[in-house]
Amino acid sequence: GIPMGVIVTENRTAEATKPADPADLTSSEKQIQQAGLRDFNREGLPCIIFANWRGFSGGQRDMFDEVLKFGSMIVDALVAYNQPLFVYIPPFAELRGGAWVVVDSTINSDVMEFYAAEDARGGVLEAAGAASIKFRDRDIITTAHRTDHVLRDLDAKMAAAKEKAATAGADDAAVCGEEIKALQKQITGRERSLFGVYQQVAVHFADLHDTAGRMQAKGVIRRQVQWAQSRAFFYWRLRRRL
Repeated sequence: GIPMGVIVTENRTAEATKPADPADLTSSEKQIQQAGLRDFNREGLPCIIFANWRGFSGGQRDMFDEVLKFGSMIVDALVAYNQPLFVYIPPFAELRGGAWVVVDSTINSDVMEFYAAEDARGGVLEAAGAASIKFRDRDIITTAHRTDHVLRDLDAKMAAAKEKAATAGADDAAVCGEEIKALQKQITGRERSLFGVYQQVAVHFADLHDTAGRMQAKGVIRRQVQWAQSRAFFYWRLRRRL
């Protein structure tokens, strides 16, 4: 075999101690787990990172835990890395948001290579977030009216009823008004019943943009590597790189 450093999501090679605040009786000492990428570089070991991170929330806790600072330290360590370094997204793992920026292969393209498994997902936004931005509620309703045959029929009836009401006399105006209200109630009910279905379709469509095949097509990963063949692939690829 070939000696190699491995970093996974629950890596515990180093600890940072945050002492308690003497002025705050509710505070206590904390142990923060951190990665030890620089150790591998000093030992001259090639490294593989099994990426499965979803960025950071940007909330008060993440800012207090200095997530941004430690992310920049990881970038600095990757820039200074001299050995072959692989980043691999395993099956059903995700790489999202700021976490993608931290381990992107363009940071040190001379030594870093990016791969993903068949069921991995990667992208700045998660599928639900991308769908909510690109396909808003009004867009879902518009699409439903364009594609659903029931809504198309109701829209035709509504247009005919409004046209009839515009030319109706005083006696027929009340009847037309009741007909329009009934049609509008049916349209609203149909929209509500279809909204969840169309929303799920939008999320699934957005998720298709985060697959390994799409990442390879966009050039953000080198290639898709099946999990079953990953051990042999990375062994021979590392021998080639060394």
